Amino acid sequence: MLFENCKLALLSIKANKLRSFLTMLGIIIGVASVIAIMTLGNSLTKSVMDQLQSYGAKNISVGIEQIDWNAELSEAEYEQMKIKPETIKKVAEQFPERIEAISVEGNVGDGTVRNKNKTAEVSLNGVSAGYFVVQKTKLEAGNFFSQYAYEKGLHTAIVSSKMLRKLYGDDYDVANATGKEIEINLNDEYIDFTIVGVYKPDDTDNEFYGYSGSQTSEIYIPLATAWNISHDKSVYYFTVLAKEGENATELGNDIQAYLTGEISAQLGDKFLVSCYSNESMIKEASNEMKTMTLAVALIAAIALIVGGIGVMNIMTVSITERTKEIGTRKALGAQDSMILFQFISEAIIICLIGGIIGIGFGLVIGSLGTHALGYSTEISISSIYISVLFSMAIGVIFGYSPAKHAAKMNPIDALRYE
Repeated sequence: MLFENCKLALLSIKANKLRSFLTMLGIIIGVASVIAIMTLGNSLTKSVMDQLQSYGAKNISVGIEQIDWNAELSEAEYEQMKIKPETIKKVAEQFPERIEAISVEGNVGDGTVRNKNKTAEVSLNGVSAGYFVVQKTKLEAGNFFSQYAYEKGLHTAIVSSKMLRKLYGDDYDVANATGKEIEINLNDEYIDFTIVGVYKPDDTDNEFYGYSGSQTSEIYIPLATAWNISHDKSVYYFTVLAKEGENATELGNDIQAYLTGEISAQLGDKFLVSCYSNESMIKEASNEMKTMTLAVALIAAIALIVGGIGVMNIMTVSITERTKEIGTRKALGAQDSMILFQFISEAIIICLIGGIIGIGFGLVIGSLGTHALGYSTEISISSIYISVLFSMAIGVIFGYSPAKHAAKMNPIDALRYE
């Protein structure tokens, strides 16, 4: 019976090709719109999530902030926002099994490095040993700082390969830089450093454009060295890297609770400990983008409703044209349920064919759109399944009323119909 109904539906569609295509058009446009939007949304979401993940999903930024951001602070109150090195050490000691590394930074300022007639703008940044672990820094040559360099504040530096090639030419072998002395002009004061390592720059993190508009490279030095040069041990925030398998959001909450109790006197009633987990921000951003994509897709799905009305209209016309056929079938003993199922099957097949064509168009449009925007295409398999099921549901919902009308026809009246 199912096979016969499908065969009859296909014969009816074939007999009225143009009318059937125009009926399907609303379904095709609706499904194509939903698939294209979902593909674009998923591709954009994945691209943004990958970018955020590159900043470290397990990173937790810890600092002290004002409760009331509109309140003006005195110089003494600004001092209260500084985090003491011993406080950071206590955090490491409190959660040794849950923390992979702690990164502390201390920027010294901007300067220049010169080689004959070539100049490179640099930013001198003091870092703790955990910085390179947290930032996943990769070296092209040399080594990271020794423990002795951190403890004694040696004038050693890790520089960017881009900076070296800017100073010494594109063909410069960066391996030759290790052990080489460089002189940095920092606020008209010349300071010598020995290069111990060359890092591979990440365009988003380690290379940026300074106030002059030219590209500025980070030069890393031991944190103790930076403090000795600047005579300032101010730390306003530090970054904690949670161990693999550790929930960064939960760890951030635990660190916040521990520090709040540990430095409650320093916080007073104007400050609080803030712990922002990249993991929680990534999840929040992902959920927001998925919600936005779904909202736009639902708006596009309105075209499916319009398509469904078209299906109902054409089924009503088809039933009117085939009144005698219905009367004949009923006179030969066809039950109401058989007539009902026949026309619902026809509506479902029309919508299903339209849905499949729409999926094809949607995937092509979505792929072209993501390619034009420079993203990798991320096809939403779930949206394809939903579109197919939704197309069938539209066939049932909008085909039921005309089919029921056909099933309830009086065979004598149907046979007399002109």
